[in-house]
Amino acid sequence: MKTVHSKVRRFIDQLKHFYSGEDVSYRFILSLVFPVVLDQFFLVSFNFINTAMISSAGTTAVSAVSMVGSLHFFLVNVFTAVGLGGTVLMAQYFGKKEMNQLSKVCSGTVYGAVLMALMISSLIACFHQGILQLLFGHAEPLVLANARLYLLGLLASYPLQAVIEGTNGSLRGIGRTKASLKLSLLMNFVYIVGNVCFISILGMGMEGLVASLLLSRFLGMLFAFYTLRANRFLFLLKKEDFLHIQLHVITKVLKVSVPFAAESLFFNGGKIIIQTMIVSFGTNVIATNAIASSWIQISEIIPSALATSLVPIVGQCIGRENIADAKKLTKTFVITGMIAFLLVDLSLLPFFPLGMKLFNPPAAILPEIYHLYLIAIVMHFLTWSIGFILPSALRAAGDANFTSLTSLLSMWIFRIGMGYFVGIVLDYGLTGIYFVMTLEWGVRGLIFLLRFKGKKWYQHQLT
Repeated sequence: MKTVHSKVRRFIDQLKHFYSGEDVSYRFILSLVFPVVLDQFFLVSFNFINTAMISSAGTTAVSAVSMVGSLHFFLVNVFTAVGLGGTVLMAQYFGKKEMNQLSKVCSGTVYGAVLMALMISSLIACFHQGILQLLFGHAEPLVLANARLYLLGLLASYPLQAVIEGTNGSLRGIGRTKASLKLSLLMNFVYIVGNVCFISILGMGMEGLVASLLLSRFLGMLFAFYTLRANRFLFLLKKEDFLHIQLHVITKVLKVSVPFAAESLFFNGGKIIIQTMIVSFGTNVIATNAIASSWIQISEIIPSALATSLVPIVGQCIGRENIADAKKLTKTFVITGMIAFLLVDLSLLPFFPLGMKLFNPPAAILPEIYHLYLIAIVMHFLTWSIGFILPSALRAAGDANFTSLTSLLSMWIFRIGMGYFVGIVLDYGLTGIYFVMTLEWGVRGLIFLLRFKGKKWYQHQLT
């Protein structure tokens, strides 16, 4: 009995060492990561349930949400990148103990995100019909009508969501992920309850989805302001920083955010091109892609949370000029992500038939959904962590220009070029496109790994 107890104790001590650094304790890392994991869990769960509920309106509704979803992620990441840029600056100032800068950066992050959101919403709203026709003109008329309504609803919600993203970015920069979790939970809880009321009970379909979206974002914005006020002592918030727009601070935040935004545009722009390829296969294939993506995202909860959490951790390490901690903890997070994929994917596999009953898809598309999931299981473990967790460390150190260029080249040369060749020219369809997409995770990951082994990635000055 004593031998077993000592082995367990030794294992726990090894885990503590594995998740600790010279200046970073495992308690700090766990307190930072767990709320982000919960945040990702509820976010993915809500999206999963949302897709399942809208499927009751038919494959045309699912297809519309899937199509606009690609365009949405392309647009929304422009102003969410401002929140990420704010996280990096907040983390580095916090690591340097320059607390007098936190209030300015916080206000600059919120105002910068709202500014970008207003610009995007106004521009796309003016040309939305032409954009939808250009990208998804091959879709059925009913799918396009639903897509138009959903897109306009999303555009109206962007300025509201921008306040939330700016607040979350600031909170995560100083390690306050619990407050960020509460904010995200409230917004998504209202969203899912609204969907139940408007879609499932009242049968409003796409109109109900849009109403629920706007209500959740509005209440989320109000709670974001409350959260900033409740945590004002942590940021040393000054009223004048928020009453007067400081363009030089906003410019500084945007300057750090530009590479993040560019990378998101390159990456999600490529996904839109992939989506246009998928649209040409018909409504059932679009629905197949939407359902498979929703199911596959479940196993990405923990690794995605690790990628998000790594930014403030490495940012604070860089602020303290402790490169050894930054390197060690990056390796720890990448390995943890690989283990998480292995455990979760294999655990979910037996529940695939049960999960599909929530979507009630046509029987004809079930085999292809299953094939896509099998591809994801293998490639998640092999390639996802180095492709998406590792670059978080590079971005946190100010090496976002390199990650953006890498994403541009790998996405447009490999994923789109090879995806078109395999999926369209060789006629392997959606399965071929998925295989190329997951293979691209590894291509970009190897490039990031080579960069991480050098020294240039942490030799930038942001603050």
